[in-house]
Amino acid sequence: MDSVGLMPNGSSNVIKTNFTNSMNVGGLHSDSMSGTLLLHIDCCRVDMEGKTNDVHDIHLRAMKAAEIINMRHGWEQPQEIRNMRKAELAEDCEHILTDMQQFNIDRYFNLLRMKGYEVKPRYDKQRKLVGYTVGKNASVFKASEIGRKFMASKIEDTWKKLHPQPTQVKTKPVSPSVAPAPRPVRPVVQTQTASQPKAQPQIAQTAFTINIGDGVKKVWIPNSVKDVFTNEVQIPEDNDIATTENVAHVAMLLFAGYIDAATSMSESCGGGGSAPSSGWGKKDDEDDWKFAHRCAQMAHSMCKPKPRYRFRR
Repeated sequence: MDSVGLMPNGSSNVIKTNFTNSMNVGGLHSDSMSGTLLLHIDCCRVDMEGKTNDVHDIHLRAMKAAEIINMRHGWEQPQEIRNMRKAELAEDCEHILTDMQQFNIDRYFNLLRMKGYEVKPRYDKQRKLVGYTVGKNASVFKASEIGRKFMASKIEDTWKKLHPQPTQVKTKPVSPSVAPAPRPVRPVVQTQTASQPKAQPQIAQTAFTINIGDGVKKVWIPNSVKDVFTNEVQIPEDNDIATTENVAHVAMLLFAGYIDAATSMSESCGGGGSAPSSGWGKKDDEDDWKFAHRCAQMAHSMCKPKPRYRFRR
């Protein structure tokens, strides 16, 4: 600290401190949240020679002193560490947005939390999101610091750029050519019968092969919801046997309508095996994404072990 010289406003001379020849006491402790070491110094403003220590921009003196120590030992500078963590965070944010099939800001925050980040959104009086911060290992960044494209006002547009919609190409209609016929032919109007069902739009799906113990099930899951089962399921706290893959497979079987297979699967991985009620299934006004979340919650419940009862004599 004493080696750092600063020139206060209005002064033409560099002024240094004399903490070495001043009464002082220091304390080193770990931050309760991050575990980062912190050093506190209480120093007398007047040194042993009766001169006043200048505390102008004392925080700048402390930062420069830390840089000197880092250079002396060959350690990374704080700014270098912060830049490295910011680049890592920006990469995680973009990766999460790329994997999201549908944009949902709350789900984006939850996926960041699953990677170990602490997310603090900020809302206005109308409960509109106006900003957020993301922190990890004592480094906290505003959304604008991570990158302008991750700001609250721009993040949905960023997601849309990562998921471009296919452009529709308009084709010029071809003029029909009429071939001369010797006799007029009466056109026959074809009516649609029960044997000719209407073509249904194709939904992009992924096939999962699940071993349920007594056989193998091939389950087809829409791509729009498959990451709900692969990324968001959790193991019940008191189940030491199941894996996240087991719970995800139970949820997939429920989604596909294999109730008995889901029950058998939950029992084989340590769950109580309690099957859903008779009214279980997808509701008429429920989309695939909401139903997938209900399946994940039900799978978590089915994989809970049966409670143990103690009998007293």
